[in-house]
Amino acid sequence: MMIKKIKPSVKQNLKQKFKSRKSKNSSENSVLQLNSKMYFCLLIFQLLNLSTLVIQLHLLYLLFATFVLALQFTVHFNILRKSALASSLDLMPNQSTKSYVIPKILPSWLILLLAISGSVAIAVAGQTLGLLLSMMHLLCFAYSLKMFEIPSRKDLYQLVVLGIFVATSSLIFMQSIYFSLAVIVLVFGNFIILLNLFAPTMAVSAQAKLVAKLSLYSVPLAVALFVGFPKLSPFWQVPSVESAKVGLSDSVKIGDIAQLALSDELAFRVSFQSNKPKHAQLYWRAMVLDDFDGVTWRQSSREPTQSAQSAQSAQSSYGSATLGHAKSSADIELRGTGLAYQVIAEPSFQSWLFALDFATSEQSNIGQRNDFALFYRGIISQTLSYQVTSYPEAIMSATLSDATRALNLLLSTDNNPKLLAKGQQLRQQYRDDRQLIDHVLADFNAKNYYYTLQPPRLNNHSLDQFYFDTRAGFCEHYASSFTYLMRAAGIPARMVVGYLGGEFNLSGNYLSVYQRNAHAWSEVWLPSSGWQRIDPTAAVDPERVERGFSTSLMQEYTDLSSGLFSTQALHTMWWYQQLKMQIDAIDYQWTRWVIGYTGQKQSRVMAQLLASLKQGENVLYFLLILAGTALLVYGYKVFKAKVKGQAEDKIKALYLKTLSLMAQHQLVKTRSMTAQQFADFVAITRPELSANFCAISNSFAELSYQNFADDISQQERDKQLIKLQLIYRQLRWQLWLAKLGIG
Repeated sequence: MMIKKIKPSVKQNLKQKFKSRKSKNSSENSVLQLNSKMYFCLLIFQLLNLSTLVIQLHLLYLLFATFVLALQFTVHFNILRKSALASSLDLMPNQSTKSYVIPKILPSWLILLLAISGSVAIAVAGQTLGLLLSMMHLLCFAYSLKMFEIPSRKDLYQLVVLGIFVATSSLIFMQSIYFSLAVIVLVFGNFIILLNLFAPTMAVSAQAKLVAKLSLYSVPLAVALFVGFPKLSPFWQVPSVESAKVGLSDSVKIGDIAQLALSDELAFRVSFQSNKPKHAQLYWRAMVLDDFDGVTWRQSSREPTQSAQSAQSAQSSYGSATLGHAKSSADIELRGTGLAYQVIAEPSFQSWLFALDFATSEQSNIGQRNDFALFYRGIISQTLSYQVTSYPEAIMSATLSDATRALNLLLSTDNNPKLLAKGQQLRQQYRDDRQLIDHVLADFNAKNYYYTLQPPRLNNHSLDQFYFDTRAGFCEHYASSFTYLMRAAGIPARMVVGYLGGEFNLSGNYLSVYQRNAHAWSEVWLPSSGWQRIDPTAAVDPERVERGFSTSLMQEYTDLSSGLFSTQALHTMWWYQQLKMQIDAIDYQWTRWVIGYTGQKQSRVMAQLLASLKQGENVLYFLLILAGTALLVYGYKVFKAKVKGQAEDKIKALYLKTLSLMAQHQLVKTRSMTAQQFADFVAITRPELSANFCAISNSFAELSYQNFADDISQQERDKQLIKLQLIYRQLRWQLWLAKLGIG
């Protein structure tokens, strides 16, 4: 058996490859050096990336992250200050732009100890934070610690990628179009930092242009994935901590809703398929409170979705909200035409929904309580879009069960004895329920009752004190006392909380309902008529129901909202209102079509798309659009190449014209000569012509062998051509002067 010997040349090549690979690996693993500008950019972007999650992060971590950033800023600022001092003394010139190795701020054992202790602390707090926020804290904690250890390029890549993940993770909690655009800009800046590592000499404008071009290339793929990729439900849920809950509560004391009247926070938005109802008809039911202990109104039973019970248990306990279920129910008698609309609810970290009476919905994740209020089978931790059809003329519970009647007649006699006696007196005076109700409403209207955002403080939330003494209150004061009077008079009654009215946006054709629109009213049960809405506020302040806040209430709202840094005066300006309306309209369309693009919508869209593709005509249109798009792209490339080629052809023509001129003066380029060889020949024989000729020759060589960089704009190419034409004229003038013996 013969063993072939490896030739020496092959051995040398292998050794050279091994050495080059080894040197490449060693260069990659070498200590990373960056200048002060790069370090400060990393720190600033770390601050910006973490600020997108500042609302969700725990206070202890925020203190830790602030300390880490302050420590890093201090260290690098001292390095920069010492470099500037050395540069001023001419000891180390240009030190401000010189790269340096990041100093060892913390020892490795301390970083390891911090990593272990921080991870353990996050795991312990996980029961309170929940799975999602625990993962967010772990990600941010690793991001903060990573800044202490970036010895090589790969560590720097990991740091920048961690920052991108932190910034984009904030979109889980907030999805408005303006916040999303801010996050996109922030991610764009992170990518520029990453590009600067690969091309540090490239100008910032060129880096931004390249990143923008690559981002535009990715848009079609992103749109295709957004539309067609299956939307899977997350395996985590945002924790329903008490501090995160906003808006109405499931228990109401006298004065609670008045506190919401100063809030400009958005609760939900509504778009109607047909004409919008009048303001006085926009009673958005959220919860029914039928359990009163003399101080606080509560629901008679809790939502099962707020516990760990399954959706199936909620379905069996509270029933479906579908139209079919309503038609088969003995408690509902549908009348009139349905009013269809879409509701987009903001995150409230609670489960109740908002709808006009009587509401139905075909969505499986929406249920309906026995008191006809809709609820979501889960916690509304993200913007939620749902479709509702309401029947305002429907009769709710024409007959009442004994248990429900007893619940809605239950009274506590300890707190409000005078109001109890008043109700019993009215019962003896009026045998007809409607006459009794009209008498109480007439008293509210005729006597000195006032509707105010600053009601006097009541002792132990006493309804007696309000009804007989202070006579000044907000909606829950009147609804509570009216409901109590009805029960005392033997009429089943309950209090309903929700929202009244809203602000219509003409630009977007939708209704915005804010927390300040929170409202409370009463429902009384009348034989054969079922539950009837009675709003005592309409008797005290009719303008509140007909148009919103009355003039006096609006002035009170302005006075309460004003302060040293208040922008209330700005809010009243016409241009500000118009600008706010346009901005809100854009955000609404974003929420409706992008954020509201749920898995159910995706299934409908894909089903419609597949159905349309089955038709031959639609397939033809799709192919024509695809072919047209391909032709446009091809045409653009051809046009770009043609424009570029025109500039290149002009430079070639100028070089050939220059060779012809040189030949006229006995400087002939032979076929065997390259462009560089002929330039060297000219430099030796006619050195006075070398500068001008080499400029034209070098441009031609760059065009022929390096093909001009693609990032050179057409304007720069034209400038270069004009400059070469001027050089050609100077060269021609030099040759003719030399021929005449001048110069």
